[in-house]
Amino acid sequence: MAEQNPSKKTPLVVDPDVEIGIVIRDIVGHMGAVEENGGAFKIKVHHGGSFPWDSLFKALLYRDYKVTITRHKAEIFIEAVE
Repeated sequence: MAEQNPSKKTPLVVDPDVEIGIVIRDIVGHMGAVEENGGAFKIKVHHGGSFPWDSLFKALLYRDYKVTITRHKAEIFIEAVE
C-alpha cells in the first residue's frame, strides 16, 4: 500500500472560524433539511444512500458536538448539540 503525500491530504476542517451552520448547510445541500435552534441542529435526511454522512460527522464531532441519530417511521434525523 502506497503512502499518501501529506500535502495532498484534505484537511479535516478548512476554516474552523466559519460559522458551523453555514458549513452544515453546505455539506448537506439538497440531501437533507437543516433546522437550527439556539446553536443546536436537527437535520432531516432525505436521501440516505447518497447523504454525506462522513463529512457531516467529521465537521460536527471536530467541533465537539454531541451527535444523536433517531428514526421516526421511515425518516432519519441527526441531532447535534454543543
